[in-house]
Amino acid sequence: MQIKELSERTGASPRMLRHYENARVLTPRRDPNGYRHYREEDVKTVHDIRCLLASGLSLSEAAALIHIACTAPQSATDQDRDDVLAQLDERTRQLDAGIERLLAEKANLIKLRQDITIGR
Repeated sequence: MQIKELSERTGASPRMLRHYENARVLTPRRDPNGYRHYREEDVKTVHDIRCLLASGLSLSEAAALIHIACTAPQSATDQDRDDVLAQLDERTRQLDAGIERLLAEKANLIKLRQDITIGR
């Protein structure tokens, strides 16, 4: 299938599909005329990429773990799994720190609003 059909089937824009290709997450073959030709399994790959991105991972992070997490988990070594789990744990710690910071900011805004309201 060509890029337009893959885009229609996955909801990813052609520009985004080319971005995935540049990150080497998708590897379409090229027809003699230069057109990209995608395989049926690329539909699942794009859905997997989008799922990983929706989890807050960057494209480079998704590219590093897509095979372990989605496409070929049975081929991953214990070390591969440990590396990915460490990466996910670190990302979770980063998110927790961000959530704590946002909650503190929210509490400060609420307090500021209360102080202003009392001063009326």
